[in-house]
Amino acid sequence: MQALTAAAGQADIFAMVDALGNQDGKQAMRLLQRLMEEQDYQSLFGMIVRQFRLLLQTREVIDGGGRESDVARLLGVHPFVASKMTSQARHFTLPVLETVYQRLLDIDEAIKTGQIEGEVALDIFVAGTTSRAG
Repeated sequence: MQALTAAAGQADIFAMVDALGNQDGKQAMRLLQRLMEEQDYQSLFGMIVRQFRLLLQTREVIDGGGRESDVARLLGVHPFVASKMTSQARHFTLPVLETVYQRLLDIDEAIKTGQIEGEVALDIFVAGTTSRAG
């Protein structure tokens, strides 16, 4: 039973980062809250950083004239992941993704220096990232 629960938790992490990538704030926040009841914020933060790193790299490939197959090859991801990343990257401009990635670095530093609690930082990040302003 634990194996099923862990797999369900992993699926929820991917659903949450997909909701972030798709700019679905309500779904992202709902999933984040559920995940924070079950897991520590560090693993969630790591997945969020990974998602936006891939989105940033995908946007660079797209802006350079690349296609899904190029995303898969250059990023070393499965074609299914490349398809999802390509779709999600279209929700953001490159400058917005660069700003989001810088915000993640700032959050990491603030957490590590005790300026903010990790759970609070994730709530603020998800709310700010999925707002219309990005």
